[in-house]
Amino acid sequence: MQNWKVGDRRSIVRQFKAEDVARFVDITGDDNPIHVSAEFARGTPAGGVIVHGMLAASHVSALIGKEIPGDGAVWSSFDVVWRNPIRLGDQVRFEAEIKDIRVSTGVITLAITGTNETRKNISLEATAKVMIMQPEPSETPKVGLKGKRILVTGASGVLGTAVANRLRQEGAMPVLWGRDLERLSTVAGPSEKLVVDMSNSDSLDEGIKALLDGGKVDGVVHLAAPPARAIGMDDPANADELAAHLNVGPVAFSRLCAALLPGMAAGGSLVVVLTQYVVGVPPLKMSAYVAAKLASLGLVRSIAAEFGPKGIRCNAVSPGMINTPYSESVPMRLKQIEAATNPLRRLCAPRDVADAVCFLLGPESAFVNGTNLSLTGGAVMS
Repeated sequence: MQNWKVGDRRSIVRQFKAEDVARFVDITGDDNPIHVSAEFARGTPAGGVIVHGMLAASHVSALIGKEIPGDGAVWSSFDVVWRNPIRLGDQVRFEAEIKDIRVSTGVITLAITGTNETRKNISLEATAKVMIMQPEPSETPKVGLKGKRILVTGASGVLGTAVANRLRQEGAMPVLWGRDLERLSTVAGPSEKLVVDMSNSDSLDEGIKALLDGGKVDGVVHLAAPPARAIGMDDPANADELAAHLNVGPVAFSRLCAALLPGMAAGGSLVVVLTQYVVGVPPLKMSAYVAAKLASLGLVRSIAAEFGPKGIRCNAVSPGMINTPYSESVPMRLKQIEAATNPLRRLCAPRDVADAVCFLLGPESAFVNGTNLSLTGGAVMS
């Protein structure tokens, strides 16, 4: 269905013979003498034998089933007007033009004309609505992430390192972006590495150019985020904090998507790492951090809706508190409370995030799109 567009046309040509009428009578039992008796037909206003209207329409069925839209097409409705009779020996061209496509319902509307090339007139005009019935995807071996080129932003951090290592275990080819060359160089294993400051538009543009010059991109993991600081809503500095989080989060991700999505092939997948605080009550004095993550969730859902028809998925993961340098300012007592209050009685680990990210990137999640996967040990249930 994705290959068709409004205005596309296809046609077939058929000649109507006596044996065709005889077979139609045999199949349907419609032996109305207007169609089979020359003597009877001559005495009617028709002036002679005319071909069954539904025999003519059966060729419209062939046009729809074999030419436009073809395999899987099933009539939903058919409104036809027979303009002039078709006689034995007449040659008719049946042509269909697509007038409307509804991807959401899988329905194509066609305008159909039957032109009698023998008598130089119009035999029939019709409108058909056709549903496209697609078979369930066949069970094919899943190739996983092997050989896939996946961009990881914020790759020099603990989470980025965990994701990069997990991708390599799956046979993927990670492309790692980070702001700090020294920290980025410590990420072990073969990969493309590039210093990119996503808060700087020039640096981001250079990174995108280098990424595209290196070949096709099969997926993106957006981890980059500025340090989170506890600032109250009544503090004038909070506006700058919000701008910083928005710039590295949804704004940079949006610019990245605008550059990558037009050239991304079907099967591509994007994953954004958010926070458990996009659901429920946010922590105090973290409005900038939470607001930017919620904006990113909006982008995830919008991309999923807009590019899903092209076979490109976008999802998010929202981990609970992780024991990383990003949360080093959180008192140990609060971390212990956090672990004690979820059903699994522990904090989220970097490997938990990496496993979830790889699942959402890979073929096992082929029908998961626009989802925010909660990684909270059950502290958040939905």
